[in-house]
Amino acid sequence: MISTDFAPNESLADAWLSFKLLFQPWRWQKGKEIEQAKKNLLKQFPNQFLISFFLTGRAALNTILKSLNLSEGSEVIVQAFTCEAVILPIFANQLKPVYVDIEKQTYSMNPIDLEKKITSKAKVLILQHSFGMMPIHRDRIFSLVKKHHLLLIEDIAHGYSKKLISNFKFQISNSLFLMSFGRSKALSSVFGGAIITNNQALINKLSNQEALLPLPSMFFIFRLLLYKPISLLIKSTYDLYIGKMLHKFVNWFNLLVPEITLKEKAGEYDQILNKAYPNALAILINQQLARFEQVQQNRARISAFYSNFQFPVSKLVSSHQQLISNLPLLRYPVLVNNRDLILKKAAKNNIFLGKWYDQVVAPKSLNLEKVGYKQGSCTVAEEVCKKIINLPTNISLREAKICVLSFLRSR
Repeated sequence: MISTDFAPNESLADAWLSFKLLFQPWRWQKGKEIEQAKKNLLKQFPNQFLISFFLTGRAALNTILKSLNLSEGSEVIVQAFTCEAVILPIFANQLKPVYVDIEKQTYSMNPIDLEKKITSKAKVLILQHSFGMMPIHRDRIFSLVKKHHLLLIEDIAHGYSKKLISNFKFQISNSLFLMSFGRSKALSSVFGGAIITNNQALINKLSNQEALLPLPSMFFIFRLLLYKPISLLIKSTYDLYIGKMLHKFVNWFNLLVPEITLKEKAGEYDQILNKAYPNALAILINQQLARFEQVQQNRARISAFYSNFQFPVSKLVSSHQQLISNLPLLRYPVLVNNRDLILKKAAKNNIFLGKWYDQVVAPKSLNLEKVGYKQGSCTVAEEVCKKIINLPTNISLREAKICVLSFLRSR
């Protein structure tokens, strides 16, 4: 089984650590590893950065927006081609998302459309680093943020290049990084999120909020710890049919905490996720951080392999292979004209390619009217969502070649 979506980060060492933690419940909620995880993560950023942890990335975003005390109806500027985790916290704080179209090279915000949509009600801008790519028009967007006195949230939940981050200095004092440690992200502790900034006033507010949050229940943590060993067992035995049966069994009995809750799928922010980050997950993220550079190097190598391959892609996409070559992408994006056929044929060979995002605000089941999106307002994003396929990057070169071969055979 090769999968872009399912447990892309999990190694045998991760699964074994999580399995052992199942028998150490005294370490689950509180412990020294939380502070150690903060120190380990901050080593990858420039000096004088501060950090707060939360149970999820959307809980982190919700806390940011709550701490700002913005008036009802204030606008938060986001890009189309995103997910519910970004949008639902906006509504939870009685704020209004304003959707900006994307450009075709790094799938990030188009500054021309952005400038058209900034109003006097705009207070926050969320700049998404899609697939771990630095937005190509980042500097131009920075200028608009400064001009209109917005709070800038750089969403690096999809990942980032350590080299770029280590050389980065905040150009705007009123800004921060938003991270996610979800199961499909570049760093995974199954759940988790963080806010990183060099703004002391901001971090003081966030730290106060962090301290007030309750910890998740022991049973909730138990279900999270099951994910890594079970998912690895499913992947390793999927081709033998055992994994397929185990996957059905796990879903049937609801053994694992879902990545998106039923309430979120219905378009409502789920307050159950407003929790503190437990020590058990900090132990898991510390191990991921220890091998992060190795994983990133592999992602960059596989991304370079894909970039050097001449895919017969849709005419919609501009030539951007050189732009994203050698970057440690979370997923490698390719635009095609017959996506459903390609995905279906690849799946017959137990190759499950991704389709982030197949709707301007994912998941596909989400009612776009409920999240304030007007059809036709971001045409590039809408077109990309119909054609995009994601190839996995945290795999071996042999597996990458299999993916490419399957891709070509499916056309």
